[in-house]
Amino acid sequence: MWDRAILKSNARQALSGGRYWTAYAVCLITSLITGIFSVIERFSESKPLQIQMMMDPTQEELYLRQAADKMTWSGLPNLILMIFVALPLGVGLARFFVRNRFGETKLGTPFSVFRGGYANTLGSMFSTGIFIVLWSFLFIIPGVVKSMEYSMVRFILSDNPYLSGGRAREISRMMTDGEKGAIFVLYLSFLGWYLLGGIVISLLGWLFWPVSGLASIAVTALISAYQEATFAELYIFLRDRAIRSGIVQPAELGLTPSAM
Repeated sequence: MWDRAILKSNARQALSGGRYWTAYAVCLITSLITGIFSVIERFSESKPLQIQMMMDPTQEELYLRQAADKMTWSGLPNLILMIFVALPLGVGLARFFVRNRFGETKLGTPFSVFRGGYANTLGSMFSTGIFIVLWSFLFIIPGVVKSMEYSMVRFILSDNPYLSGGRAREISRMMTDGEKGAIFVLYLSFLGWYLLGGIVISLLGWLFWPVSGLASIAVTALISAYQEATFAELYIFLRDRAIRSGIVQPAELGLTPSAM
């Protein structure tokens, strides 16, 4: 069995000795790339929507219509960026934090996903996302359950980017069998940090609205580094247990005895 406190303690240890700032830089860079359109949009605003509505409440309907139009026009570029860049980068980020656990900290690790197995990784992550969305259409709870069930897919693909999506989901399903509730609670345990970050972001947004998009990314990256390191610890534990129980062979995950 695993324990949240131990996972987080191990994560802090993995980020010690100056490695936290490398991890933070990785999270910051990847977030800037995937959030570039939001940052550009924020810089292009004359005033944020909330301030406009407070200054002239009589024009609330007009401002909301303008915001809706802007979301419509910016939606397609953001969708393309999310599918073709953000999804693979999520796998690359998982690879960085798993390797960081064993002492390898390279800023370029998240981008290695674009140099090998990109097409398969993209297809596997996209199909996994579709499955989760379809389950979410049934009701919120089935979608959450499937999200937890497939939470290890990106880590599995980080070990072997050529593994099929179906097999990655099957391994993740077996790894998380009986663990989905505990994994959900682990996600919730970071909620307080994000609420605190949200307060800081809101204050910065009101005081320095032109750079609030950058501030949001910078603050979120501080928390993401800790969260990603914690889930890398969880994956390593579940991976080792799956190997010991015969659910998966090391070779299938592209592992050698020295890498385990």
